[in-house]
Amino acid sequence: MSDLVARHPDLTGAWVIGVDLRIAELDWSTVEASNAVFAGCRMDGATVDALGAGGAVVLPPLPGLPFDPYRAWLYSNSELMDGYSPGRPETTLDARIGAACAAMQDPLHVLAKGVHDACIDAALLRFLTELGALVVGIMGSHITPRGTPDYMAVASLGRELTRSGFVVATGGGPGLMEAANLGAWMAREPDDALDAACAVLMDAPMYDADPAAYLDRALEVRRQWPNGSTNLGVPTWLYVDEPVNQFASHIAKYFQNSIRENGLLAIARGGIVFTPGGSGTLQELFTDAAQNDYTMYDVRSPMVLMGSEYRDGALSDAMAALQALADRGGWGDLVRFVDGPSAAFGAIREMRPPDVVVPRPPLRKR
Repeated sequence: MSDLVARHPDLTGAWVIGVDLRIAELDWSTVEASNAVFAGCRMDGATVDALGAGGAVVLPPLPGLPFDPYRAWLYSNSELMDGYSPGRPETTLDARIGAACAAMQDPLHVLAKGVHDACIDAALLRFLTELGALVVGIMGSHITPRGTPDYMAVASLGRELTRSGFVVATGGGPGLMEAANLGAWMAREPDDALDAACAVLMDAPMYDADPAAYLDRALEVRRQWPNGSTNLGVPTWLYVDEPVNQFASHIAKYFQNSIRENGLLAIARGGIVFTPGGSGTLQELFTDAAQNDYTMYDVRSPMVLMGSEYRDGALSDAMAALQALADRGGWGDLVRFVDGPSAAFGAIREMRPPDVVVPRPPLRKR
């Protein structure tokens, strides 16, 4: 409200979300609101008419939804966990939204979900701008059990990147995505704390085997180490059965998976580390390659492939095609095959885009 009052009456191009304009003692008759958007605000008819005359678009509240389509901020863990009854993952707000929206396919609800995702886009951009740090994405399998060598390696990588001033971003799910967010979360703790946290998590290695225990072990880690460092999860309600990733300090959750995947790859201007994964990881890899090939977001970012399966294993033919594409496009030097987290971290540091500065962000959480 204070920002609105400060800018009034010139609201050209402003986005005003969820404000009750009925209690604002402002003169709307002379407002300049060309290209402004008022989304989900409560107002009387005279205010609607004045804003429309001033050139604004007024989007009314949409009642009866299990989510707010007009969001001005990212999700937090506490918000998505709201309503949780211990031992029942299905009671979280996150699970309730996913279950309710799976059946919402009529035009109004599809529109509402699209508006929601557009608002998440804007909130994510604002978050990254305010943070002022370089994002590095870590992609990988959602089914890798906790405590495995791959899990531990990715957690170590997430920690090292965060300690060096990068912001780690993942798809916000379980498996190696959780490992990367866990490592980032534990960045301010002593080195042995990450091993201790993993030991707690190993009691419930797979979500599908025991969802309640899987979530409980993660909550125990959060209780023991509550002051996590800033990192980002970008999940989707397409995978309605996936749990809330407990170690993402900020969460940009989408309904539309294609927008979510493209956006996650786009914000990782510092590069992406592709860790062992399945078809989803491979899809992300070639989507990222297309973004690089067309220089779609003003910068070509490093692609680091961590694991023997990329270099000489089952995916070697696909990786030969990737390297040929990159070489033909003039960015072959941005593709690097490495064996472990130390080499992956070194490659990201070495290959970061020269026109992008890596500031050291505050290690904070919302």
